[in-house]
Amino acid sequence: MLHTVLFCVEPAHVRDAIVCYMDLETDGLDCLSGRIVEIAGILEDSSCVFSTVVNPGFGACTDQPSVHGIAHDELLAGPCFAEAFRRFGEFLRYASLSTPDMEHDSEDDQNTATAMRPDLDVMIVAHNGIKFDFPFLCAEILRAGIAPVDMAAWVYVDTLDVLRVTDHTGECNKLQCAFRSCSGPPSLRAHRALDDCLALGAVVRHISASLGVAPFVLLRQFASRMDDNATFSQLTALLG
Repeated sequence: MLHTVLFCVEPAHVRDAIVCYMDLETDGLDCLSGRIVEIAGILEDSSCVFSTVVNPGFGACTDQPSVHGIAHDELLAGPCFAEAFRRFGEFLRYASLSTPDMEHDSEDDQNTATAMRPDLDVMIVAHNGIKFDFPFLCAEILRAGIAPVDMAAWVYVDTLDVLRVTDHTGECNKLQCAFRSCSGPPSLRAHRALDDCLALGAVVRHISASLGVAPFVLLRQFASRMDDNATFSQLTALLG
């Protein structure tokens, strides 16, 4: 499964977008049997942050140690995946609708509503997203019976592609290696979703600054849209 492409994409042309660095923590590496236990996202400008644990349910939440290291009691206090994903979608919609149109912005408060940017794309950026984060979200959506409207509308970037093209970390393309090479703050915790989002943002900004471009200008070169028919048909067949 680690070598199977479950998230099918096609190239995308993105004129403008809000950028959200996203990370998941899960209780396993296989999206067909594993469950998401944490979802986090942070906008590129750090103006909005989202983070929630997810109660995996179905007997998956046990007292046994797991790779994510999140306490059993903390998971039990979290919402189910359907509610967590709904909140994440609302977070992104609010962020998108709250982004001002700088070309038509006005000092007049009465014109604020007309200065919003409802046409913005939402760009989800994740490290190893094509192989891991994005198919995990799709599999959980199928299990929860959620219509894939949000995911079909988003634009996706896998920063593994960015690292490979820019060659900023040599032979190691793991997020931790890239973060160390960027001299990021040592206080961030590996394998907690929000901290990994912060690390990813630091890596992207380091690479974009070294190239003399804004983060969005760098990321949009790697943007793709989900082929939802191919992705969900394949996952449906595998999940049975």
